[in-house]
Amino acid sequence: MEKNPYSSKSCIISYNHDLDMPMCCREGECHHIYLRCERNFWCQWMFQFAHEYCHHLIDGELTGDISGLIWFEECVCELSSMYHLRNLALYSATSNQEHLLRYVPSVHSYLGERMDVGVELASETSHPGILHRWGTLLQEPKYQRLHYRAIAARMFPLFVENPHLWKIILQFGDMRQWSSPDELFQHLRHTETDDYSESLEKLRLLLLS
Repeated sequence: MEKNPYSSKSCIISYNHDLDMPMCCREGECHHIYLRCERNFWCQWMFQFAHEYCHHLIDGELTGDISGLIWFEECVCELSSMYHLRNLALYSATSNQEHLLRYVPSVHSYLGERMDVGVELASETSHPGILHRWGTLLQEPKYQRLHYRAIAARMFPLFVENPHLWKIILQFGDMRQWSSPDELFQHLRHTETDDYSESLEKLRLLLLS
C-alpha cells in the first residue's frame, strides 16, 4: 500500500487475558490490538494479527456497533488474514532456515481450514452478485462469520493477482457511513489509482453484478 507500518496512528499490541477473542479498539488517540492465541500456535497469531491490523489501517470508529457496511469491513479483514497466511507460507518455503521449511505444510493446512466454508456456501459465492443476494442477512445486527469468510475466500484471488488493490482500505473510513456496497464502490471508483483500477472493476463485477 506504499505506507509505512504504524505510520497513521500509534498502536499498542498485547495479549487479551480477559476475553476469548481478539479485538482492535480505540483508546484515546491510539488503537489497541488485543490478541488471544494458544501458546506458540504461530498460524493463529498471524491470522489474528492480520485481521486486527487491517481494522487499525481502516481506522473506523471501532465502537463495536454492527451497522452500515461493518460486515464488509469484516470480510476484508478476514481476507487480510488469509492473504498474510499465504505470504507466510511463501516466505517459509523460500527460507534457508530448516525450522521454517518444516512449518510450510502446517501453514498451508491452516489456511485451507480457514478458507473452507463448506460446499453449499462455496457454491453460492461462485455466482456473481453475491452481496445483493445475501444483503438482508449481512445487514442483520450480528456477526455472520462463516459468510464473511466465504466472501473473503471469493475475493482472495484478485488481491493475490494485484496486491495494489489493498489500497482501497485506506479509502473506507468509517464503514457505518455507507448505506450500500454500491455506494461504497462508487466512492472507491472516484479515489482509485491506475495501479489497481482494473482490479477494482473486477472486484465490483464479482461482488455486485
